[in-house]
Amino acid sequence: MNRTGDNPGVHPQWQPEYFGEAVTVNGKAWPFLRVARRRYRFRVINASNARFFNLSLSASSDGLSLSLIPLHVVGSDTSYLPRPVAVTHLLVAAAEAFDVVVDFSECAAPEAELVNTAPYPYPDGDAPNHLNGKVMKFVVEPARVRDDDDDSRVPARLLDYVKVAEEDAARRRYIVLYEYEDEATGDPTHLYINGKRLEDPATETPRPGSTEVWEVINLTQDNHPLHLHLATFQAVRARELDGLEEFKHCMERLNDAVRCDVGRHAVGEEVAVPEHERTWKNVVKIAPGFMTTVVVKFLMVDTGRSYPFDATAEPGYVYHCHILDHEDNAMIRPLKLIK
Repeated sequence: MNRTGDNPGVHPQWQPEYFGEAVTVNGKAWPFLRVARRRYRFRVINASNARFFNLSLSASSDGLSLSLIPLHVVGSDTSYLPRPVAVTHLLVAAAEAFDVVVDFSECAAPEAELVNTAPYPYPDGDAPNHLNGKVMKFVVEPARVRDDDDDSRVPARLLDYVKVAEEDAARRRYIVLYEYEDEATGDPTHLYINGKRLEDPATETPRPGSTEVWEVINLTQDNHPLHLHLATFQAVRARELDGLEEFKHCMERLNDAVRCDVGRHAVGEEVAVPEHERTWKNVVKIAPGFMTTVVVKFLMVDTGRSYPFDATAEPGYVYHCHILDHEDNAMIRPLKLIK
């Protein structure tokens, strides 16, 4: 782990991110798992400090990749998808989770290797190497051995929750992500949300049972996995910021998206949210240079009802970037529900 900060005169230990070399799965470095030629359901959660994983699973023989095996995504974080989505690559941010089904009867080789191709820091950092580009291996039973008792299936329909209903939002808020740098070295010193510390009074004060729209603006170079305690939420679109440097300079002076005319800048390319992320989540990715529209529900999305407890009780909640090195210094803010 980091022992000397990138700006030790500001903080003796802190660095923007920590990236290790050994990828561990369930506590083991680069493990293997023997599997039958049948379907398996895996719950994949990224427990890294800062690393994103762009996962793909390929049949392999004698170390050579032959073909990609589909990952059938059925859920993400604590929610099912409306219907399964088959992907060949799955980008998983820090603290993000996906439920996937893999059918190893489709594997055309004796092994299948799970690999990572996400740059670090994500998205514009270094490419993975021969160590952190490998995740784990599956050793598949010989082709002559098949589990004929596998009567499992992936349903065509899964589960529906309350509608996104962006138009029902009681309030629209601008949430702005900043990174601050040392003037002499250009190295990061700390990160804030809306230019405020954790210790500053809460400015996000929703009511239980309400829906809000958060326009999350990322003025940094990193993709930040946004996590709200208590609430469930869903990104609905991401719009690239036009004239980013002009807008950024204004925000550094005024710290006010409206006064800096965000509507004039949030007119760039619109990027669709991947289909396998269109459900109620605990973590959403906030791309650099974009304004991501997030619908937040302060209620139970399975029933549409408010919480069965007093969500306004002290000490309240927080929301933050889930890159641990970022939330610790100090991309984290209080979230206080009010009556």
